[in-house]
Amino acid sequence: MSEEIKNETQTNIDESQAQANPTDESLNTEGQMKESVGNQRIPYERFKAKVDEANALKEKLAEIEREQEEAKRKELEETEQYKELYEQAIKEKEQARQEALAIRKQALLSQAGYDNEQSKLLVKLVEGDDEESIAESIKQIQSTVPIKDDYADPSAFNGAKAKPKTVDAEELGRDAVSRVLHKIRL
Repeated sequence: MSEEIKNETQTNIDESQAQANPTDESLNTEGQMKESVGNQRIPYERFKAKVDEANALKEKLAEIEREQEEAKRKELEETEQYKELYEQAIKEKEQARQEALAIRKQALLSQAGYDNEQSKLLVKLVEGDDEESIAESIKQIQSTVPIKDDYADPSAFNGAKAKPKTVDAEELGRDAVSRVLHKIRL
């Protein structure tokens, strides 16, 4: 019986050593697998399918959240908890007002001459709730943050300057030899 325990213990030790010290072949195949996975490119169709799948899941999640909110609202109506319904409606109204104000600020920034990227960033700097305070805030922003302009003077004959043509080393050598060749007598 003690021999069986010794054999079993010896077998367990051999297995644990084999697991702790993997062979060079197993290390090599793991490295090759990592390299092959790292170098693979994902086909556009598969990427597009995954993105579409993620977007569909996001839409489904938003739909489920809307259904849960609607179910909660109906439950509150049934239990006649009108105070909570009123507070929830006020929150939704305030969120909609804030979104509309942000959209209005971004539109006014676009009208002032800022492009979409700039207006998205600068909308946080615009202060005020009414038209006058927003306009004043935009004027202050215009004085400190320049408008990105990608245009040139549209006057006639104001084209870009002609760039000199490129010359390679061989052509430079030919020109130098032709200037000196007539001075040398062979």
